[in-house]
Amino acid sequence: MLTGKTLNRKQVNALMRALGRNKMFRLLLVLAWMSFMFYLSSQPYQKQSLKPLLREHISEQRLKQVAPTGSFQYGRSVVSVKRLGTYGYVEFFIRKTAHVVEYAILALLAGYWLGSLYLMSKRKQTGIMLAVCVIFAVTDEWHQKFTSHRTSMTEDVILDTCGALLGTAMYYFFLKILQKSRKNAPNHPKTS
Repeated sequence: MLTGKTLNRKQVNALMRALGRNKMFRLLLVLAWMSFMFYLSSQPYQKQSLKPLLREHISEQRLKQVAPTGSFQYGRSVVSVKRLGTYGYVEFFIRKTAHVVEYAILALLAGYWLGSLYLMSKRKQTGIMLAVCVIFAVTDEWHQKFTSHRTSMTEDVILDTCGALLGTAMYYFFLKILQKSRKNAPNHPKTS
């Protein structure tokens, strides 16, 4: 127990291992991340606009040199520098990248949680990980219909799903590395 003393490295490691095995803690991580994502999607666009921050730190001339050019259709809108301005165009790419990253993290956390429940096939675990992410993406986009100055788009659900697929691949990649490092550990029992 903690009695006013500082924890040493061994105690911190033991605490982290115990938390890592705790199913409820892992589920709380998933729910906390979902709550954070819900909070972000509850904010009106003006509150999240990155344009003032971009203007403060990067000149438009410099941004034009590194920003992609061209135009394309996204949903019902044309995305171009001409239509959105340089800062708006770059902001579009940052916001869409954020979709992918958010859902990759959600998939990683869902895999971490599911890995603590019981042994299940990779196929079933993958299906549940992706279902959690896609269902949340659909409900989050539906929720944005009711948020001031936000849009609900099928294309964003597709981006979110791509992020979930990326996170799922990363989860299995990290799991494989972890299993390999444990197998090569000096005190790991050798199997024949």
